[in-house]
Amino acid sequence: MTSRVSLRLIGACCLSVLAIDPLQAQEAGFNQSPSAQSAQDLKRLTIEELADLTVTTAAKRIERLSDVAAAISVIREEDIRRSGATSLAEALRLADGVHLAQVYGPGWAISARGFNISTANKLLVLIDGRTVYSPLFSGVFWDVQDVVLADIDRIEVIRGPGGTLWGANAVNGVVNIITRRAADTPGGLVTITAGTETRAVATARYGGTTAGGTAYRAYAKFRADDEHVFATGVPAGDGVQFGQSGFRIESNAARTSFWSVQGDVYYGTEGLYDRPDTRLSGGNLLTRWTRRWSATSQFQAQVYYDRTNRRVQRQYRAGRDTVDVDTQQQLQLGSRHRIVFGAGFRASRGDDLGDGPGFFFDPQVRTSTLGSFFAQDDIVVKPNRLSVIAGAKLEHNDFTGFELQPNLRLRLTPGPRQTVWGAVSRAVRMPTRFDTDLRVRLPASDRLLLTGTAAFVSENVLAYEAGYRVRPAERVSFDLAAFANNYDHLRSQEPPAAPGDAVVLGNGLNARTSGAEIAATATITPRWQAHASYSYLWERFSPAAGSRDVSGGASEANDPSHLFSVRSSLDLPRRFELDAVVRYTSRLPNPVVEPYTELTTRLGWRATDRWELSLIGQNLLHDRHEEFAAGTPRELYQRAVSVRSAWRF
Repeated sequence: MTSRVSLRLIGACCLSVLAIDPLQAQEAGFNQSPSAQSAQDLKRLTIEELADLTVTTAAKRIERLSDVAAAISVIREEDIRRSGATSLAEALRLADGVHLAQVYGPGWAISARGFNISTANKLLVLIDGRTVYSPLFSGVFWDVQDVVLADIDRIEVIRGPGGTLWGANAVNGVVNIITRRAADTPGGLVTITAGTETRAVATARYGGTTAGGTAYRAYAKFRADDEHVFATGVPAGDGVQFGQSGFRIESNAARTSFWSVQGDVYYGTEGLYDRPDTRLSGGNLLTRWTRRWSATSQFQAQVYYDRTNRRVQRQYRAGRDTVDVDTQQQLQLGSRHRIVFGAGFRASRGDDLGDGPGFFFDPQVRTSTLGSFFAQDDIVVKPNRLSVIAGAKLEHNDFTGFELQPNLRLRLTPGPRQTVWGAVSRAVRMPTRFDTDLRVRLPASDRLLLTGTAAFVSENVLAYEAGYRVRPAERVSFDLAAFANNYDHLRSQEPPAAPGDAVVLGNGLNARTSGAEIAATATITPRWQAHASYSYLWERFSPAAGSRDVSGGASEANDPSHLFSVRSSLDLPRRFELDAVVRYTSRLPNPVVEPYTELTTRLGWRATDRWELSLIGQNLLHDRHEEFAAGTPRELYQRAVSVRSAWRF
């Protein structure tokens, strides 16, 4: 094994090893006003009301969805409830232009605008302002990311670079999961789901407000999933049992100064077909303080601590501690400048041991730090007509030193129902332990087959984007976006310099991508609403000068050229609801996964204002199908039926 060693080996390590084998926007002021909250309650919104939804991810301040100078989609709790999703990853299937594929039982490959692999590393994900990507590989362990779905206010998904505001690893997009304030979730909730594949999901949550105005809620959630099957028909043994609980406490958000504290703990096991279960545990604690100086000036500071543990028998065990401090100030200067700026610092210590014959990390323990400062100004050139948005983020990391991520955007509003925007931006994915410290060796030998290198530099993208958002009629809206991205210094596999040497991970690949995305929403009747989206992606990898890469980028991306989905929500008489989602994914090139179309349906009955019953069918068009290939054997996902009951009191 010499020059033919592939990064698929790393993907297999990440999958079978790591996972293995696999601004909180509710704080009044910075993120969402009480009036905006009432507009986003659980109800059918008109096209105009949808356009008037407030979002915060694109600019780190409140702005109307229709005014955002970026490609964005918003998933509300009502959308999630009617989709039948039981986990956070499943809920993201509702996002436009995002490729989601189940890799193994609880493991997902999720990315936007390309570069999807089992350890996708170019999409930044936040839950209530807490960054959840792993410094180990820049991706997300989706098997341990979950919340009470009924507590989600919205999920904002930005497609395209977000490095200016959100920093390293926001290369192809940002996913911001925003839960409701405790004051907005009073009383109790019990939800129970049972089915053929999702054996059980049980959630209990209770909240209230004290006489002094302090609001609180606490929850517990348990999940048990059945095992899937391999393509050979043999059971995969990847059943899941996962429990999570947490709380949130907050002061009265109507006051000038307010605070919140929230946290979660979890523990779970994931089955493996050839060894004892993977064991997962961890927890986090986040506190935030906000001071509102005026209607246009606010300061926010937040601190969080995160602890994760992962143990894969005969392969990998690790513990990681992360502390993050973030501050930001929002202010307005005159009538033309809306400025957001801030600074942050993160320290993360990982103890990663390759506990098996295949690989290890050198050094075993590493502490990394990341410091940053950003500023962005939304400049009104012509009121209600033309604005220019300019900003930059300067970060310092332990691997490559300083990194600059600038951003320039233009927003034109030709009329009250139209927005045209364009952008040029740069973002980076900084190196991780998988790039610098990973060592893969021949079993029962000291001979290295593959090695990372301290010379690894940041991957970067220079992105060009344009979009058009329009409501040509009262009941119809369209959202179009196009992009052309240039990537440099992508991860490559450089062949051995001499016989017997190891393949070295380098930065010898470049890539060019381009594509287009279109989404449309229509209110067909007052009781029937539909949403459709289509995405096209073109990708091309090429070696940089002097590179002898042997992978051709096959281990960095396995993306469909076409994604298409249609979502329908119909309110029937006698408080019945009928929902359906059809989704199409075209062929994945390497490894090949054939194209497929699938259907999810839900028949719901809101018997009373406090009790709801749903019958949910997933993957209804096939007995079983494959979604992604990462190593062998390959798993298939089966048709599933489940029943969900929710009580509020």
